[in-house]
Order: sequence, then C-alpha cells, then structure tokens
Amino acid sequence: MYGYVYVADSGNNRVQKFTADGKFITKWGTKGAEDGQFKVLHDVGVDPSGKFVYTVELGNHRVQKFTADGKFITKWGYEQTGGLGALRNPHQIAADSFGNLYLPDKGGSELLKFDSNGKLVTKWGSEGTGNGQFKTPHGVAIDSKNNVYITDMDNFRVQKFDSKGNFITKWGGEGLGDGQFSKVTPGIDVDYSSDYVYVIDKENAVVQKFTTDGNFITKWGGEGLGDGQFKKPEDIAVNSKTGNVYVTDTGNSRIQVFSIMK
Repeated sequence: MYGYVYVADSGNNRVQKFTADGKFITKWGTKGAEDGQFKVLHDVGVDPSGKFVYTVELGNHRVQKFTADGKFITKWGYEQTGGLGALRNPHQIAADSFGNLYLPDKGGSELLKFDSNGKLVTKWGSEGTGNGQFKTPHGVAIDSKNNVYITDMDNFRVQKFDSKGNFITKWGGEGLGDGQFSKVTPGIDVDYSSDYVYVIDKENAVVQKFTTDGNFITKWGGEGLGDGQFKKPEDIAVNSKTGNVYVTDTGNSRIQVFSIMK
C-alpha cells in the first residue's frame, strides 16, 4: 500500500523490491543464519510509515527488521513468548498504524503481538473451535481501525478481533460456495481506504472479497496458467492508494496485479 512491492523470494533466500508496476529496484539476502540472511523465508511486511520492512523465517524462527532499502536493523526470536518459545511457527506478519506487529503462531494456536523493536506486547488464543480459538492460524491483516483479521485455516474461517484481542466476528465454512473456504487459506489483506477484505483460497485457486463484517462481495480466479488464473496462490496485498491487488501466484512463479473498482 506504499507504492512499492516487496516479495519474499523464498527459494532464493532473498527479498526483492519492485515499483508498483513491476520494475525491479533492489534485493537483499542470502542463505544462512547471520544478520540479513534467511532460512526458509516465508513472509515480508511493511510498517505504516513505509520506512521499515519485516521478514519472517521458518528455518531461523525469527523476525528481522530492515530499512526500506534492505539495511539490517535488528532481529528477535520467540523465546520471550512463553509456551512453545523457540519452537513457535509463525508464517506471516502484519503491522498496525502504531507500528505494532502481529504474527499468527500455527504451532501454539495463538496470535503474538510485538512492538516495532521486538518486545512482546500481548498474545491471545488457544487450540479449538470456539470464538477466539484457532486451528492452524496462518494469514493476518489489519484494517484502518487496527482491527485484526486471521485466517483460521483448519476451522475454515476468518476471525476478526480488536487490537487487544477481543473477539468481534467470524465468517466462513467449508466448501466451494461464495464465502466458503478450503482448508488452505494462507493469505489475507485489507484495503485501508475502503476496508474491503481479500482472502486467498489456495486449494480452490480463487480470491474472495468481503466487507469487514464478512459479507461476500465477489470472487475471481480459477486454476490455470492464463491471465487471471492461479496455481497455488499463496499471498495477497492491496495498494490502498490505487486499489490494485497483488497476488503471489506461486505455482506459476509470478505476481499478478488486478485493478479493482471500488
């Protein structure tokens, strides 16, 4: 949403940065465990100011913080969070308007909230099917009011919370119908300017669009190689200035950009 596109290039252990129309700007990272290196890089997030970039690694079990052009600033792990500690397994990261960071922990069925320098602020959730519980939480996104949306994959739903972890609402269900999900919904994002919610359904190869209350609006995609089709889409991001939606079409090794009428 800041006019630049950052891609977690997992297979090459690097972050790549592009303009909004796909022109390459820079890259950083190599394989390893040192500062600025990556092992099983999985997600990249940007803070509201656009000044800082955060990465999540599955292999090194940590978050790294960089400047917007890739200069290493700091890093942290999950030992301070209690419970599973270093064995936690967050896959994605998102920042709110204050710079706080949210990471859904698949291993511990919790949402971890840190400040911008890696200090644990709070956490919530447990394993289960009730409101505020999770079974394989994965994707996370923040709206303009700092509400938090989490794809609760094995429960076939999206859950919505306020920034303190209070449950607000949920939607979904298993299936192929409008507003329903498969078991693999890894990506979610919110358009700050309109607060529409977009969810990636990897198995069904579609993007679904909702209101912030979970009312279904539309969907697009389908499995294939053509324009507008997907093969194992993994993540999604919205440029709130233009309304364009970026989808990482992983199986086709490409980024697709869609212009959305608001």
